[in-house]
Amino acid sequence: MFRGKAELRNPETNDRVGTFTETCEDDGTSHARVVLEPPITLSGTANLAIFGGPGPVIGVAAENGGPTEIREFHGKSGVGCLPENTEISLTRSPGGDLSTLLVVLGKGTIHREHH
Repeated sequence: MFRGKAELRNPETNDRVGTFTETCEDDGTSHARVVLEPPITLSGTANLAIFGGPGPVIGVAAENGGPTEIREFHGKSGVGCLPENTEISLTRSPGGDLSTLLVVLGKGTIHREHH
């Protein structure tokens, strides 16, 4: 089992925006979690996602299009386990017709989490 962690920092200001953690099981599945600091409010079709390695890892969208405060989001990784030293990005998209527009809110590098 591998546990990875990355501190997500704004690439322009270096302010901390959150933390990414993953737990990789021996069968190759990975469960990822993002805790945002401070929370981010989404509305309409806006969404947040973590990208790393070959593509999108996990994401979250506003509930029913209404304003939704996101403090954390988690789920099964869409790309499996990301190895140590993988660079990841937290992105925001307005969704809808502009779903390909991605704004990078944070970047980080996965390191083995020591207990």
